Amino acid sequence: MLGNLADLVATGLASEPTLRKWLKDQRDCDWLKKRGSNGDAYEIDIAGAIAAWRAKENDKAEAERQKSEMLGQMAMDLGLSLPAGPALSIADRKALIDEEIAAMKLGQLRRELVSAAEVEAAVGDVLARYAQRASTFAARLAKKIDLSREQIAAIETLRAADQTWFAGQLENWGKGIVDDGGNTGSALDPTRPDNRR
Repeated sequence: MLGNLADLVATGLASEPTLRKWLKDQRDCDWLKKRGSNGDAYEIDIAGAIAAWRAKENDKAEAERQKSEMLGQMAMDLGLSLPAGPALSIADRKALIDEEIAAMKLGQLRRELVSAAEVEAAVGDVLARYAQRASTFAARLAKKIDLSREQIAAIETLRAADQTWFAGQLENWGKGIVDDGGNTGSALDPTRPDNRR
């Protein structure tokens, strides 16, 4: 199938600048039917170009393998230890890092990954606003219904105990939930040592 440079790029072999440079370096190859110039498109046998590209990549990988073997033999001759496992070339390492960065960016765009700092800031803001509203709960309730001073004090004590319990849960985040069995009434138990005033 004959195509142009855009068709060759669409195969995913490499970027357009890389393929354009590679095509300029090609001499007397049967798959390059017509060289492109300004306003005149390349005519390329796509299958032949792909085969030539893969042959070039295989030759490069083979040269890298031979170089690695030669360095390994040299290291053995000098009595040095060889690294365990196959070594990645710099290009391979860069490709892996680029893939990881792209995956992280995609996760952020899809809102699958969020910054821990953003979550902590948002949760902290909500909790601060809740603490402000909760501190006036007993007074606001007393305006709605008729409550005695003792009832208001008991409500405030329960609210403060719940807020303290909640703060403790946040401090132990990830370490497990401490369950008091929902017994916030124990905050009013005068026999508990921490409730004597």
